[in-house]
Amino acid sequence: MEKCGIAVIGAGASGLMAAVCLAEELRRRGSRERILLLDAAQKPGKKLLATGNGRCNITNRHISVRKYYGDVKTARPILEKYPAQAVLDKFSSLGLLCREEDEGRIYPYSAQASSVLDVLRFRLDALGTEIRCGSPVTAVKRQGKGFLLSCPNGQLYADRIVLTAGGKASPQLGADGSGFAIARQLGHTVTPLFPSLVPVRTDPARVRSIKGMRSRGTVRLIVNGKTWQKEQGEIQFTENGLSGICVFQLSRAVSGLAARNGGKIPPGVAEISIDLMPEYSEKNLTEEILRRRGLFSDLPAQELLTGLVNKRVGQEIIKLTAGRDLPDLAGKIPEKLCGRIAAAVKDFSFPCLGVMPWQNAQVTAGGIPLTEINPDTMQSRLCRGLYFAGEILNLDGPCGGYNLHWAWASAMAIRIE
Repeated sequence: MEKCGIAVIGAGASGLMAAVCLAEELRRRGSRERILLLDAAQKPGKKLLATGNGRCNITNRHISVRKYYGDVKTARPILEKYPAQAVLDKFSSLGLLCREEDEGRIYPYSAQASSVLDVLRFRLDALGTEIRCGSPVTAVKRQGKGFLLSCPNGQLYADRIVLTAGGKASPQLGADGSGFAIARQLGHTVTPLFPSLVPVRTDPARVRSIKGMRSRGTVRLIVNGKTWQKEQGEIQFTENGLSGICVFQLSRAVSGLAARNGGKIPPGVAEISIDLMPEYSEKNLTEEILRRRGLFSDLPAQELLTGLVNKRVGQEIIKLTAGRDLPDLAGKIPEKLCGRIAAAVKDFSFPCLGVMPWQNAQVTAGGIPLTEINPDTMQSRLCRGLYFAGEILNLDGPCGGYNLHWAWASAMAIRIE
């Protein structure tokens, strides 16, 4: 039977970083203990290559525990010990230069996610650490002081294992949730799982005519008449809902609400309200629309908002607001209707029906409770010799490099005995 000292299960961001850090530590100790990195995919880092639209938003200058959800109290010492600069210093030691962009987002200077994967692979090669792809771990059980791993090509015995198999988000990139089954086999629990950083579903009829359009504005998630969360940025109108970074930031709350209701949100409970012109008050916007009514008096009424908002979006707002009362020319639109159109621009609302499936999600909310992990070593409190890092744990963050930062930081925090 094949044997190794440490088996790292999952060659994504956290698995690659964990293997690098562990191999470096063993070299410092003068140990010849073998590390084997296992992954079901045919190539490592498939999801990593897709992050940041292929640019890889490595971390964020403004990393703070306050930005995260889940077991934040237990995660605090890890995030405080490994801030953004610690991650950047680590990558610098591997040969990767980075640059900071808007809102503290940090990317490789090459603007290529492949550069991040390459420097990790290069270091593992230099350390003599094998990455074995196309080798899914289907089961793990305790055997003596170590672990017996079942793989398609046979069994493997490891003295210790590091579980970095990720979550369930983006299964087309290799995430299948198998790590949760392994954790359960070794005595761990798993909190409820639901998609996060994912498009929000709405009534397809409400977005059909503006599918493919983009607009900037402020979005609010309103639940039972109360504002739960507000974000600002570009909104993308899709075939079945709303997308864009600002919508993704709301999606965790929407997804959690849906999960508590069997995957669907009851009608009338939640909506997303878009303010397409947040710099203008409703009164000032009404005055501007009245001015445009005179300016565009001989143009079709549907053109009233042209030059203010996305043309097709503006036409849809006018259509929804006026209905059959819309006159043929802009100059004939009644003053009262101009006020209603201004109000609709400030509150372009869509019912929330839930979120898109795991295939559309960037990250998993929920996971292995961090209370079952020792944050000083990332070792399981329930199973000696078992370590965790990354998305499999119950911690997730917003867009902007926060989730990848957690992958790096939690991997760097591993301390083997």
